[in-house]
Amino acid sequence: MHIHRKGHGRREAMGQDPVWKLLFRFSGPAIVSMTVASSYNLVDAIFVGRLGQEALAAMGVTFPLVLSFVAIATGTGVGATSLISRSLGAGDHERADRAAGAAMSLCFLLGGLIALLTLPNLDTILRLLGAGDAVLPLAESYMSILIRFLVFSFLVHIMANIVRAEGNPVFASAVSISSAILNVILDPVFIFGFGPVPAMGISGAAIATVIAQATGMAVYLVHIVSGRTGYRFRPGYFLPRPDIVAGIYRVGMASIVRSGVQFVVMGLVNRTAASFGVMPLAIMGVLMRSGRFVQMPILGLGQGMLPLVGYNYGARKKERLAEIVFKTGLAGFAWTGLLWMLIMLFPAEVISLFSGEAVFQSEGAEAIRLYSLVYFALGVQMVPSFFFQGIGKGLPATVLSAARQFLFLLPALLVMPRFFGLTGVWLAFPIADALALLLGLFWLRIEFRRQGLSFCWRPPI
Repeated sequence: MHIHRKGHGRREAMGQDPVWKLLFRFSGPAIVSMTVASSYNLVDAIFVGRLGQEALAAMGVTFPLVLSFVAIATGTGVGATSLISRSLGAGDHERADRAAGAAMSLCFLLGGLIALLTLPNLDTILRLLGAGDAVLPLAESYMSILIRFLVFSFLVHIMANIVRAEGNPVFASAVSISSAILNVILDPVFIFGFGPVPAMGISGAAIATVIAQATGMAVYLVHIVSGRTGYRFRPGYFLPRPDIVAGIYRVGMASIVRSGVQFVVMGLVNRTAASFGVMPLAIMGVLMRSGRFVQMPILGLGQGMLPLVGYNYGARKKERLAEIVFKTGLAGFAWTGLLWMLIMLFPAEVISLFSGEAVFQSEGAEAIRLYSLVYFALGVQMVPSFFFQGIGKGLPATVLSAARQFLFLLPALLVMPRFFGLTGVWLAFPIADALALLLGLFWLRIEFRRQGLSFCWRPPI
């Protein structure tokens, strides 16, 4: 007997509605929410930049660690999304429910484990990431707060993914946007002080982030506990069963590997930049945050693409896969092409948002132009990895996720500065981006041929 569940119609639409409509429905809210969510990283840097170059450099030092935590949460969420979507496509609702419950439990396990491992060694970790004596106390005060309350960040990421996976991206986006806006409002209050709230400097930025994440987490919990989703939870579903955890991380491991590689490479980036002085380190922090802002809509597209690929692959509707990939890449190219033109035309205006110092603006404008040379291709570069994650193939997804950082950026960082000095540091990034794009397209073409799909999708006549 067929049991009708809430959200059943939304799930069926993933295999039937026009792809552009589905991409807009799934990716649109995700793009908005992820862009807004990443904007508070930029806002943090904009406000903290008013405290001086050392504070801005401290933000740059902590950024690889923050990204690593985000990547772990994202990897868990992406793996759960893929498993849930494929289970729903195959009609296995219980497995989808178990995946959602296990993903939420993993937030507490991961948050506690990371805190136990990092807090006692935070001084050493930050020094490895390039923090000198002038920068270390500021970086430590900021990071220690975020780590103690990391479970809030993990839960917000995971619950957004599991709500989106069952075909309800609008609510997830509304929560993300509201949380990010709250963070932007609280930032100047806690950094500079307002009324009874004392000025807390860089620590205030971390406190504002924690409060915003805790608020978002509370909203998600109320939504899920109230039964407004299509999931049906039993106590046993929150115990991470080995086969469910394996199913999550077989796909999500791509993002976890990316986080480990990213930590090592970004640590080298910071140490290399710091060897040229505090100002290059501060500029590098700005570039990484600006780059993250550019990438967020692409990650939003990928988040929207994932359940569509997973559902149609699970439902054996492979004829739609090429269309989904092609249109996702086209939309991504449109976004990154626009941002690339703006950066190339107005680099000084972008850098001036973070500091009013003339020397910082002059050096930063040149750096951001070199750093962003291949930005126009980023919208296509990330698509192959998301495709492999969506169809549950963890190995190619993992390799492609790590390729840019480990295979290409790391060697470039070791070689380019030897010949071109600080300019070589900035140029290492577009070289890695171009090579990662070529590898991803090559691997995607092989997989399309294996599945009998056309690499260059054309609409049916």
